[in-house]
Amino acid sequence: MRFQGKMPYLTSQYLYIMEKVKVLIVEDELIIAESLKVMLIDMGYDVPAIFTSGKATLENFNPELADIILMDIQLSGGINGVDTSIEIRKISTAPIIFITDNQDEYLRKKAIYETNSVQYLTKPFSRLDISIAIDLAIKTIKRHELALRKINNSSFLINECIFVKDNQGYRKIMTSDILFLKADGSYCKLIYQNSGRKDIDQQESILFSENLSFLEEKLSFAKGLVRIHRSFIVNINEVKKIHENRLWILQHEIPIGKTYKNEIRDRFRFI
Repeated sequence: MRFQGKMPYLTSQYLYIMEKVKVLIVEDELIIAESLKVMLIDMGYDVPAIFTSGKATLENFNPELADIILMDIQLSGGINGVDTSIEIRKISTAPIIFITDNQDEYLRKKAIYETNSVQYLTKPFSRLDISIAIDLAIKTIKRHELALRKINNSSFLINECIFVKDNQGYRKIMTSDILFLKADGSYCKLIYQNSGRKDIDQQESILFSENLSFLEEKLSFAKGLVRIHRSFIVNINEVKKIHENRLWILQHEIPIGKTYKNEIRDRFRFI
């Protein structure tokens, strides 16, 4: 989401002009879902879709679909809203507003601590409740985008490497040595090798507490790192073989997501 176009609003320091914010609704009670849609459109937001189950959400969601997600906790089917949000967190930094009439303490804490939640609303809620929750979500997005802009606009950044914190300070890793990144629950694992030692025995890994989409943005300067699946970013220079919906980096067999096949065709020369 870029801050330009429509819907002006003031902050304490800046005036941001925003294009229409996309708010996805995940709610299995259609009357509530349609009521929310009308309310959001009346407020000036865009509602790209309504999903009524966790399964449908995960099958159809992609990071470009929504800037903010309104998520009911109790959904029809076998996947509740919290577990759906945990899966979404692997591929998107979109803030989530939970709406529920459930009083389960365990689910509430899981929703708050294991997802991208910014607000937790109990039914029945008012138009003002939704408006405040959306404003808080936009504030979160703005803070995230400003942090990334500060990183990407720093003229002194070295674009060939990253420095990763360990017990002895910060370890230098060349971006060319990164093999791939893999979503691992709410975390992300980076697999790399030391320069000049490209063999199976020399692989090392680092576990990050951030999700894959967050690291994808922070590593956007490294043009060789490409998203090929909701759970994988690969170094295209290390790909040894491609077959149908899979590719190989050393001994690792990595799936290619349906929505990322065009990216593969654009990046490689096939004869």
